[in-house]
Amino acid sequence: MSDDQHLILRPATTHDIPALLALMDSVLTWLVARGHTEQWGTVPFSRIPGFPELFTGWTSQGAITTAERGDTCVGLLALAPAPPPRIPPGLIPDGALFIHTIMSTRSPAGQGVGHALLEEAARQARSHGSPALGLDHWAGSAELDQIYDKHGFARTGDYEDGKDGLTTTLNTVRVRHLLPR
Repeated sequence: MSDDQHLILRPATTHDIPALLALMDSVLTWLVARGHTEQWGTVPFSRIPGFPELFTGWTSQGAITTAERGDTCVGLLALAPAPPPRIPPGLIPDGALFIHTIMSTRSPAGQGVGHALLEEAARQARSHGSPALGLDHWAGSAELDQIYDKHGFARTGDYEDGKDGLTTTLNTVRVRHLLPR
């Protein structure tokens, strides 16, 4: 296997921001081309007012892991110490880390990246003594249901998110327990 095929996971730095935002924009473009605008809309992440600065802050705090093959960013993981306010109480256990964002390139270089990032999230959660990992995703995706089921994330509930005040999106909350309950 050549060096450019090896997957490297490492903490992102602020120098990675352009590549990370480009990855996010490319995944959004892929979703929009398939008519999937429910979860993230249609505005590129790099052009959402304040998002690049927010993402830079997360990176500076060590919350972002980047996945690379060769010199190319092929995935990212954003972990938070707690679920965001949009998640209804009781759906994610206290002390769980929350996967805010996980994505990989839709090119062949993205093969296996999602799995590696989910395992990295579990490793980081265990190292912090977290009992579980939580996440949410658009409820209309059978593909996401299958992926997260396969990785041990059990559905704990659904909620509606009305981010623009006009439309609502049904989202699913899932939890992967890491410690015996």
